[in-house]
Amino acid sequence: MSNAIFSKHAAVRCVQRGIDSTVVDIVLSYGRESYDHKGGCRYFLGHPEKRRLSRDAPELVKKLGRKLDTVVVTTSRAPALVITSFVRSRRH
Repeated sequence: MSNAIFSKHAAVRCVQRGIDSTVVDIVLSYGRESYDHKGGCRYFLGHPEKRRLSRDAPELVKKLGRKLDTVVVTTSRAPALVITSFVRSRRH
């Protein structure tokens, strides 16, 4: 069950990209915040956050794998509304 509130756009994008609401909840709970100074906030899991998650729930890390590279973009004002989400590319 998701605690996040999704915009219509975010709900469509999550379905198109195969991002489950549990992944969004994990990223919002464990993720690092990065404000863009335009009213948005990005949440993502860096190396320290992934290590902490692997200590707390190793079965989730093994099950979700690459999906944990998801970036969730929300509004910065409460209540936070999920605007969109995407999986980071590993290309440099």
